[in-house]
Order: sequence, then C-alpha cells, then structure tokens
Amino acid sequence: MSFIYPWFLLALSAIAIPIIIHLFHFRRFKKVYFSNINFLQQLSDETQKQAKLKHLLVLLTRILAISFLVMAFARPIIPLKDNEHRPEGNKISIFVDNSFSMEAGSTYGTLLDQTKQGAAEITELFEPTDKYQLLTNDFEARHQRFVNRDEFLGMLKEVDFSPAVRSVAEVMQRQTDLLQEEPGNENQLAFVLSDFQKNITDFTSFETDSLTDYLLIPYQAGRRANVFIDSVWIENPVRLSGQVITMEARIYNDSDERLENQPVRLYVNDNQRSVATFDINPFSHATVSLTYTLGAETIQQGYLEITDHPVTFDDRFYFSFNLSENIPVLSINELSPNRFLNALLGNDTTFVYRNVLAGAIDYSLFGNQNLIILNGLPSIGSGLSAELRRYVEEGGNLLVFPAEEADLPSYNDMLMSMGVAGILGKDTQATRVTSINELHPIYSGVFERLPENIDLPQVQEYYVFDRQSRGREQYLMQLQNGNYFFSETPSGRGSVFVSAVPASDRFSNFPRHAMFVPTIYNIALRSAALFPLFHTIGSDELITIRNYRPAAGELFTVTDGQMEVIPETRNINNNINLLLHAQLQLQKNYRLEAADNLLRYLSFNYDRRESFLESYPKSEIDQLTAEQENIFTFDSGNVSFEQQLERLRGGKQLWRLFLLIALLFLAMEVVLLRFMK
Repeated sequence: MSFIYPWFLLALSAIAIPIIIHLFHFRRFKKVYFSNINFLQQLSDETQKQAKLKHLLVLLTRILAISFLVMAFARPIIPLKDNEHRPEGNKISIFVDNSFSMEAGSTYGTLLDQTKQGAAEITELFEPTDKYQLLTNDFEARHQRFVNRDEFLGMLKEVDFSPAVRSVAEVMQRQTDLLQEEPGNENQLAFVLSDFQKNITDFTSFETDSLTDYLLIPYQAGRRANVFIDSVWIENPVRLSGQVITMEARIYNDSDERLENQPVRLYVNDNQRSVATFDINPFSHATVSLTYTLGAETIQQGYLEITDHPVTFDDRFYFSFNLSENIPVLSINELSPNRFLNALLGNDTTFVYRNVLAGAIDYSLFGNQNLIILNGLPSIGSGLSAELRRYVEEGGNLLVFPAEEADLPSYNDMLMSMGVAGILGKDTQATRVTSINELHPIYSGVFERLPENIDLPQVQEYYVFDRQSRGREQYLMQLQNGNYFFSETPSGRGSVFVSAVPASDRFSNFPRHAMFVPTIYNIALRSAALFPLFHTIGSDELITIRNYRPAAGELFTVTDGQMEVIPETRNINNNINLLLHAQLQLQKNYRLEAADNLLRYLSFNYDRRESFLESYPKSEIDQLTAEQENIFTFDSGNVSFEQQLERLRGGKQLWRLFLLIALLFLAMEVVLLRFMK
C-alpha cells in the first residue's frame, strides 16, 4: 500500500492529544465523610479495574479513529502497476466532440448531451484546485488555457454543435502541446470524449507523449442512421440563358434500411424548379438527376434538399454559378492569323477572339484570357515560355499547334517545364487517326454513337511525342501506330493541349476535317472561367477572382445580409485570391461583393465527413491502440469513471474504506462512554 499525499501523514502527531488527556485526569475530587468505609473500599477496588479498562479502550478507539482519518486524507492506494504519481496535483485536458455527428440520439438526448455530462463527471474525480482545460472542435482561443473546476463547468455549459471537423490525431496532438506548455510538474491527463467516427480516427499518425495518459471515452449512438446529400455537379461547362441543364446529386444512405421513393427538391433563386425521387440500398449511394431551364438571371444560386431525422445538418446542399459570358481567346501567330482558326472562332459571338504577332506580345493580356493558342511559332523564347508557364499555373489553358519547321529544343523547354511530354522529332511516314477518346470531356455530347467505320483525319507528317515521359496526359485522338495525335495534360490549375500537326494543310487534312470543329470549339468553350459550385466550411480553400483589378482601397466582403466578413486578399497578376480563415460558421449562399457591387455568390456547405456515422466501439479502439502503452479506453456506460480511473492510475484507492473505519471507531467510542459502566 502507498499514499498519494504522504506528507499528510504528519498529522498523525494529533494522536498525542487523546494520550495526554488520558494520562492526566484533570478532575476535582470532593470529600465525602462516612461512618464506615469498608463497603466503599471494596466497591472502589472493583470499579477502578473497570474504569481503567474503559479508559484504555476509549484511548485506543480515539487513537485509531484519528489514525485512519489522517490516512484517509493521505489517499491510500493498492498499486496495480508501477506508475509514477506526482503529488503536486493534476493537469487535465478534456476534449468534448461537438461536431455534427454528435446530433445522433442516445439515452440521454443527443450524444453531445451525454458527452458534456461525462465531462462534468470527470471533474468530480479530481480536486477543485487541479487545473482543467476544455477543448472542442473549434480550437477556440479561450479554450487554450487551464482554469479551475468552476470556470471549466461554466464553459462546458456553453458548448454547442459546430461545423468544424478535427481528426482524433489532431485533437490529441493539440492536447499534448497544451499540457506541455502549461507550467508545473503535475500529473498530465488527456481525456477524449467522442463518437470516434472511423473516417476521422487515425492513431497511427499521432505520437504520444510518455508523460501523458490519454484516456479515450467512446460514445455510441442508440441507432446509426443518416441520409445525406454528399455533392452536386453539372456536366455542361457552358451555361447560357434559356438552356436546359441537368444537375446531378450524389445521395448516401448510411443506414441498414432500404429507402424507396424519397423526394429531393431543387430550389434556384428562391423558387422550386425541380423535384425527383430516389431509391437507395442500405449503406450505399445513388445519383439523382434534376433537369431545369436556366432563367435570365446572370447569377444562379440555390440548394437541394431532402428530409431526414434526427441528423439534419446535411439535408441541404448549397450551390451557385454564373451564366457563361463571352470567352476571351488569344492566338499568337508568327506572321499572319490562321484562316481555319479565324473562321471557327473569329465569327462566333461566344468568343472574343484576338490575333497578335509573336514579336509584339503584350504579356499583361495573358491574365485576361481563358485560352491562348500558339499557332505555328518556329521557336519559343525563354520570356514567352516563362509567362505561359505562369499563366497555366494560375488556371489558364494553352493550345499548341507546332510550326512546320519547329525548333524542338525551345518547344521542349516550354513543354517539359509544364510537365508535358516533349517532342522527339518528326515522322514522315504517312498514317491516319484510328482512335477517338469519346470518354474525354471535350467530346461529351458530340457523338450519340461512334460509328465503326468513321472517317478520321489522314496524316502525311507529324511530330512524335516522348512515350517514356507520359504521365497524366490523356489522348483525344490517337494514330494507328499508337502515337498521340492530339492530347491534353493537366498543369498547375490549367491544362495544356498539344497537336502533333500544325494547323495547316501540309501535314494532314485535320484543319479541313469534320473533327476539327468540335475539338477546337469545345476546347475553347471549356476554357471558360468556371468557379467551383460550392466550398466546404473549415477547409480554408482559396477563392479566386480572375481578371479583376480593384480600385485603390477597394474591399471585398462576404455577406449574407445579417453578418459581413472581410477576407484576406492576395493579388497575383490579374487574379485575386481570397482566404476566409474559418470565419463562416453557417452553410448557405453568401454574396461576394466589391464596393457594394455583387460579383457572384459563394456557396458553403458543412464537411460531409461528419455524415458517415460508423464509429469505433471500445473493443476495436483497444485493438488499434494495443501497442501504445499510455493510451487507455474507458467504458462510457456500465462502469463508473471513478472505478476505471482507480484501476488505471495506480490501483485500488482505499480512502473511503479508511474514512469508514475512522467513523466506526468514533462510534465505538460513543458506545463505550455511554454504555460501559
């Protein structure tokens, strides 16, 4: 047996008090005169023996009562393992998971209610003078300090659901850092009260601190069931007024029941525009299509909605987009404009098509273009190459038609700097295109059915690309010998399209072929500046405004009409990047304004990682943490936290037993004094 507070045993000196009292009887004796004292003398001899025994028994009970009372305050324990316990007190960090998954029901209301109750019970296991620190998914600044028990309980009452999502590894690392930063040599304990969802629980990416005990307390929902909208998208990149578009939605059924004829509604600009129904098997997903006609409003903003209980935070999914405007395209030519490109793009009002000579390029125009075409340049200078690389990295699209006599080293320097396969040389062996990648987005909707004997371009000469360096590129058209005729390679935030032949008659009949029109036209259309349909709260994504030059002192604001946020602004060339730094807490459509002018809507949704309710029970957490000595799992239901903590923190605590024994000896003293004559 050992003591948590051994210095308290100094109070055992108090047993001297009853000893002194019993050694010195400070009594006043009164003389009584009798004629015959023989009888009294005999009676006195008998009672003195009884009194002496009584006094010794009372003395013993008082000594034992004081001894056991003192030892009770010294906190005696029976150690179950070699565990260092510091008598200076405790530093206790308690994480309360307040993410949206804690909306699930339990026997105490929601899981969050049960978790808050558990956190309050934990504080009762320690002294009021110990240090407590509350942590939630928000990682709020006011929760980064250690407080006393009363202040901790006050902050605990204010905890509510939050859209923030943290992995268990992030939480435990933050607790470790805060415990290490707090001065003092107290015992360090980190409690994690959570549902431990499988998609955010990873113990392998966290390294424990040997001076800290990590105590995991999993809470399980009474019934795991949730249906939610995971994401939405629109296949068609060109969105014009009066056009019929189809919005796709992926809906998950995270429950063990099959759902049939469930409605999903589409609202656009405050009006219901479409409704559909869906069927989903247990623990699977379905894609639902909703079709509607675009109105005249330049900005389209709305949401999709389903009905599901009790977890409701993910029943709506917000989106927004702008209708397509004129698409700026810049063609850089060596001598004169290309007649085929002029005929296709120059006469279409969808595009703002501009030709410039290679010797008179204004690089400041690049930031305003959605597509730049290199048309037959004999060589590419280092300055032009650097500007094009920067343009593509920032989200621009580049289409390369090589010259008939191209300086391959200069071309390769540019292409390889963008991660595009280089050109090996020229092949003069006649061949033809034999394959079209009809699954590529450029050809989406072009063919209802690809004919078996389709007429494809004939090739007399072509440039051969390096097959060894092929990585992320995709072919649009492929030659009979397996070489790429036309390819796309993602680069930076944009794409690079490369043709194996110039846009002229000498190398192939491609410029006059029917495939020339849908290929070049769709590349130009899909280069339109498309912004994300939505963003995720808490992800701190960059919000890009392209081709905008703010006036001096002009501020950007994000507002919903009731609150207003001024984001951090970073101006790069003609693109402006905005960062919100988790200032938005509610999912909805927000207005992005500059000097009170509406630029577009920004749609924010809650993180869908919280929507998957599957979580780890205690038994599985024990298996995952079996190799880590100072991570322990508590049972949140059947056994009290106090009993589990006693077994963990050094054995069986005996202070209650010692206090009971002390009270028993005090009771024995009362009995002796009252009934023993």
